[in-house]
Amino acid sequence: RLSALPNYKVYKTPSTRECNNHESHTMTCFIGNPINGIVHVINQIIKIAAIINTWQVMVFGVSCCTIAMQWTASEVVLPPFLERRYGEHIAIYTIQSINLFGGLILPPVVGALTTGTEDFQIVMPGLWIMASSPIFLALFPNVLGACMWQIAMTVGEVLWSPRQDSWTAGLAPSGMEGLFFAIGSARSLLSPLGDMAMGFLNEKYNTNCPDCRDQYGHFCQYLSVENDVLQCVSVQESCDLFLSVENDNTVPTCPKTCLECATWEATNPSIFWFMLMAFSMSSPLAVWFFLPFLRGHHARNDGCYGIFKMSTKRILGILGVVDDCISYEYIEESEMRATHEEGVIVAGKE
Repeated sequence: RLSALPNYKVYKTPSTRECNNHESHTMTCFIGNPINGIVHVINQIIKIAAIINTWQVMVFGVSCCTIAMQWTASEVVLPPFLERRYGEHIAIYTIQSINLFGGLILPPVVGALTTGTEDFQIVMPGLWIMASSPIFLALFPNVLGACMWQIAMTVGEVLWSPRQDSWTAGLAPSGMEGLFFAIGSARSLLSPLGDMAMGFLNEKYNTNCPDCRDQYGHFCQYLSVENDVLQCVSVQESCDLFLSVENDNTVPTCPKTCLECATWEATNPSIFWFMLMAFSMSSPLAVWFFLPFLRGHHARNDGCYGIFKMSTKRILGILGVVDDCISYEYIEESEMRATHEEGVIVAGKE
């Protein structure tokens, strides 16, 4: 009965593979050789850099670096802004979740309503809406302004961000969609600088009040009276904050926010939100400047991909208007075919 069982054998696969015609003129490629691996990677980078689509995706991603700072501000600056000015009981994360739920629910709806519309006719209005959204908190630095900012930012985001993904996927050669998505997210390389900037501006224009908090960060908002001594305490411990009865015998209150802290230095938070809006505005302006290049309807010798050719519709492109002026020279079919073949080579297909 044991002889009826299959006879399994173990084979070791050599760490070599055949090279295709596009990679090398040698017969075999030794993957285990680090020098060959480095050369292979360098060759792939050179081939990818030779595709104009790569630069289109990268330019768009880098142009959106400043507007992406709003996501950082929503996570880093908004919670302490609300907590320091309106106390620990404010629904901070409920307000913050407006953007989260909007980003989950609205993209399919927007996609269905804008089907068949040219990508940048949707992207440009979305960028402007999101870039200008901090104006609500700049004018109304309160809970209502925070909610309005989150709503406006979400509306703009669901217009341009999903369209960027579909546009990137359309430009990517077959089999290289993931790589192009990574290139389109090049702005994430600069995110540490944005985090540092947000922290510095938050400290300058949204100062804390450590004298009215315990060692855990809670406000000393509860009044404790013991042996005729008025002392402020938090939910966890007693604070080194003592009060005295006023001349009119009114009982003082303990600080529930930084606004009620006697030693707190007042700042104007609107300055920060105006600065954030100004930073964000540079993103739609940069995208508009490179818009003819991003749309890919112009040759390199046609005003540097159409960037420096002016017309009425070129100017109106700041709002997403399609620039279809017939006097423009479009890329010839042969150039487009060569670009496509270059992308196929990089993907490793014939």
